[in-house]
Amino acid sequence: MRDDVLHALADEAAAMPGGCGATMAVWPRPGAETVLVASHPELGELVELEHFLGDGPGLAALRSERPVAVPDLGRDPRWVRFGREALARGLRGCVAASGHGPGVTAVVTVYGLRPGEPDESAAPFAETLARQAARLSTFADAQERQSREVRQLRETMEGRETIEQAKGMIMQALGVDAEQAFAELRRTSQNAHLKLRDVAERLIAREI
Repeated sequence: MRDDVLHALADEAAAMPGGCGATMAVWPRPGAETVLVASHPELGELVELEHFLGDGPGLAALRSERPVAVPDLGRDPRWVRFGREALARGLRGCVAASGHGPGVTAVVTVYGLRPGEPDESAAPFAETLARQAARLSTFADAQERQSREVRQLRETMEGRETIEQAKGMIMQALGVDAEQAFAELRRTSQNAHLKLRDVAERLIAREI
């Protein structure tokens, strides 16, 4: 879900006046792997290169927390290799901006086909998209985490029901109480090197 949201925002950034494509980098939380998305595959290679090199317009915008406009990527002395790779993809200018959300930072870089495009007037819009990306990424991560917790809880409850059913079968078959039935189930689990739920499922299915 998060990647779909970020790709949609990258497409929106690419459609701004003077833009032909855009990349987005998101740091979901400190120490987490950066999420990199792009409106076009060749731009994906470019954003990966920027992070491999550890420098570029997007990272400069991140570090300075101010928009970075590059009128001509082919002539800017700050990022020679990056500029060369951008030129190889037909890109001449770019504007990069960063934005923050709760524990999340995002950077949007918009590229143009001609020198001076997009110009500095695109910076506020890029900043807005970066903030949206950071906030929406936080929201999407929270939803994914909640869904994962619900799945885990459901699996736990289903596992308990399975074990209780297997205990009942053992109690009836051996004439023992619930504690003794559980001990028998656990002993079988240890001897067979299987999870307790797996043993219970096999018992219910009459496989053991």
